[in-house]
Amino acid sequence: MREVVFTIEYERGVDPLMDVFIESPDLYARSMQVQATSEAVWGIEKLVGTPSVLDEYDERLERVAQESSLVGMCGAPVTEYRYEMLSSNPESRKIYSLQREGDGPRSLPIAAANHLGEGVIMRSERHGDQFRWHLLVDGSLGTLHDDVRANLRDGLSLTVERLGEPPCLLEDGRTQHDLTTAQKTALEAALTRGYYEEPRKASVSEIAEEIDVPSSTLQYRLNRAEAWLAEQFAADSMTVDIDTSLDLGDVEFIE
Repeated sequence: MREVVFTIEYERGVDPLMDVFIESPDLYARSMQVQATSEAVWGIEKLVGTPSVLDEYDERLERVAQESSLVGMCGAPVTEYRYEMLSSNPESRKIYSLQREGDGPRSLPIAAANHLGEGVIMRSERHGDQFRWHLLVDGSLGTLHDDVRANLRDGLSLTVERLGEPPCLLEDGRTQHDLTTAQKTALEAALTRGYYEEPRKASVSEIAEEIDVPSSTLQYRLNRAEAWLAEQFAADSMTVDIDTSLDLGDVEFIE
């Protein structure tokens, strides 16, 4: 078995949901579960982001669900699209969705079920202009690769990585993405201005004013950076059971 990563890059304006990720560098999504057949793909996805960005995503998701002329990434008409909000808080969403496609070249996860048969394990993540699909497979990918590459809609491009071992799919569900540039910048600003010193030399609002970002955005980025650091510590500590993953979206901080 080996892991193969299909990365689909989206140009702005091609997909209304991916546009939210392109416009919002703090927004990140990963699947918690994905299943696909030869006609449909469904699963649960977790999104984390600032409250305003998640509200915008909610609005676009509702519009997409009502759209009657949707097509998949490879051009097949979407004959059914529905979703359910499983949980929601100011900084995260857990969303169930189902997409069924009609005749024509199917989207990548459905095409994988067609070409590779039963037993394909998949997960996905979205950030920026990239929609990445991780597949755990045992067999030839030639026909799947050729089918998807030949039929991608205008404005989409494909990159494929072949990995010898499946590190991401076997990481006990821990989030794999690194700190974003915005989160690193926020953490650096807080450190250099004495935010973590005792007594604290600057507040979030004071630092936000200096670096010209809304205080709520700065607080969010610091929370995400601190959660990431906590996860790394837990994963590396001999006193923590690393089989129990930390979910960044469920970590709360008190000022």
